[in-house]
Amino acid sequence: MSSSLPFALCQSLTRLARQLLESERQEARTHVLARGRIYRVTVELTPVPPEQVRDVINAYE
Repeated sequence: MSSSLPFALCQSLTRLARQLLESERQEARTHVLARGRIYRVTVELTPVPPEQVRDVINAYE
């Protein structure tokens, strides 16, 4: 599974993940307004088990 997201969006998600973890949260639910519509947004951080880290890295190469 490689990322098809633009690099800037990946950076923003990384910042969000860090902020969530700093506030000792692994999940966030909210609503956002974009392009004139309201959207539900859910973010869930799920740790990758150590034995799968190499597979995740390889997926992005």
